[in-house]
Amino acid sequence: MAANTKNSHACCHRFKLSLIRIAAFSFGLFVIAVVISANLGYGDSFWSFIHTTRNADKLGHIGLFGTLGLLCNLAFPNFRIRHLPRYITAITFVLLILVSLEEISQALIPNRHCDFFDWLADVVGLAIGQIAALRCTRRLDHETAS
Repeated sequence: MAANTKNSHACCHRFKLSLIRIAAFSFGLFVIAVVISANLGYGDSFWSFIHTTRNADKLGHIGLFGTLGLLCNLAFPNFRIRHLPRYITAITFVLLILVSLEEISQALIPNRHCDFFDWLADVVGLAIGQIAALRCTRRLDHETAS
C-alpha cells in the first residue's frame, strides 16, 4: 500500500512540474511578445495606461520579470551552475543575462531607450520571483518528506 501511495505522489509531482513548465514557457513567450511589440513601436497601443499611472512602468517590469523568475525557477528547481554564489539560482542568473542584454539592446533601437531604472526593476522582479520560488520549493519538499 505504501508503494502505491509513493508512486501516486511521484506521478502527481511530475504532472505538476509539467504544468509549471508549460506555464513558464507560455509566460516566456508572452514576455518575448511584449518586448517585440515595444521594439516595433506598438507598445503604447497596448499599454498606454503606463503613462498615466505613476511608476506603472517600473511596476510592470517588476511584475513581468518577477512572474517569469518565479515560474522558471519552479519549472527547473534543480538546474545548477557550479561556480555561482549560493544566493543566485542558475535560472535567475540566465534570466539576468538575458534581461541585461535586452535592456542594453534598447540603446540601438530608434524608438526605445536604455534605462538603468528599468533594468533595476527587472532585477528586483527576478529577485522576488527567485525568493518566492525557493520558498515554494522548500515548502513542497517539506510536505513531500512528511
